[in-house]
Amino acid sequence: MTEADSVASLLEQIGAEQRRLRGLLTGRDPSLLAGRTPAGKWSVAENVRHLLFAEQAHLGRLLPGGPQWSTLGLPPTGMQRQERFRAMASAAPSIEDVFDAWSVAHASTRELAGRDTEEVRKALTRNLKHLRSHVTLIERLLRVRAGR
Repeated sequence: MTEADSVASLLEQIGAEQRRLRGLLTGRDPSLLAGRTPAGKWSVAENVRHLLFAEQAHLGRLLPGGPQWSTLGLPPTGMQRQERFRAMASAAPSIEDVFDAWSVAHASTRELAGRDTEEVRKALTRNLKHLRSHVTLIERLLRVRAGR
């Protein structure tokens, strides 16, 4: 295991990606962020909401008491039919509120830093890859919206 693969490093990388994404979206027109693609794919805002949900799903199971679901998160489409997630699908929070809720969710994962196990590293690595793939998608959506 390299230092870059340690739980502390992975947590920091996740936090850095969140901060980078927040910086990328801060000050943007909310209607630009809320609009779905012409094909009906998730908007920028829905992707960010999903990232909140994904972090809680990937990492919350490792925390005492399990995932603490934020009502601002957005489950994958197939999970939105589940009773416990239905209210999440219909919410329309501001991007700032989603980032604030995500910061709280991420802060709760800090206790994982003391549990540098293979299971925790795998969950963090999975979440980081998922986060980075959505950030790339969001960057592409922003370029398309800007006409570039």
